[in-house]
Amino acid sequence: MRRIMQIISWLSLAGTIVPSILFYLGKMELEALKTTMLVATVTWFVATAMWMGRSSAVVHEEVIP
Repeated sequence: MRRIMQIISWLSLAGTIVPSILFYLGKMELEALKTTMLVATVTWFVATAMWMGRSSAVVHEEVIP
C-alpha cells in the first residue's frame, strides 16, 4: 500500500509540473491548466500524507509525565 501511495504521489507531482510546461508552450488552455493543477495538488497532498513520515510498523508507546 505504501509503494502504491508513493507512485501516486510522484505522478501527481508530475501533474503539477507538466501542465505548466504545456501552457507555456501554448499546448494547453488556462482553464484546463487550473483544473489539472488543482486536482493534481489535492491528490498529492492526500497521497503523500498517507505514506510520508510513517514507518512500516507503528509502535505505540505510553508516555507518563
